[in-house]
Amino acid sequence: MLVSCEKSSSTPQSQEVSWVSTSVDQLDEKATAQLALALQARNEMESVLKSSLLASIKADGPQGAVGVCSVIAPKIALELNEKHGLTIGRTSFKLRNETNTPPAWMDWIVETKLTDSVYFINTDGTLAATYPINIAPPCMLCHGDENTITADVRSSIAENYPDDQATGFALGDLRGWFWVEVPPQ
Repeated sequence: MLVSCEKSSSTPQSQEVSWVSTSVDQLDEKATAQLALALQARNEMESVLKSSLLASIKADGPQGAVGVCSVIAPKIALELNEKHGLTIGRTSFKLRNETNTPPAWMDWIVETKLTDSVYFINTDGTLAATYPINIAPPCMLCHGDENTITADVRSSIAENYPDDQATGFALGDLRGWFWVEVPPQ
């Protein structure tokens, strides 16, 4: 369900890129409204995902959180896509789920591990935004040091994500990003 642009580059300034890096103060009224929608969708995604994860941990233990990320998170994204007429996803430089590969316009953000939000405008008027995700205490149950992750959680991760790369994080580390693409309204 991830959407990517047709042209890519390792820097946002390349002449081949259809996406141009921008800042909030450079946005016109329409793009500012698109950015507000992107932030609203990200906030909803973060809130619903966090509450789902915490409820699952409480009900089923930490291994239950793996199911939330593998099954529930994509459903949340699809619902928000339909509700707001946009595309939202999550990605990282250390993927757990290979379907969370970043859109091409994010390549340089992932490579450089930018910790700030970044904004782009496409030549078709689509606005894109990234929002960093940092490791919080509950995240450590599944994304922390492999020696501190319980056997049940490691087993659940291995079952759901045989090519997992998403462990070894410390509290506060950059885990990845929410990304949002909002077409012109």
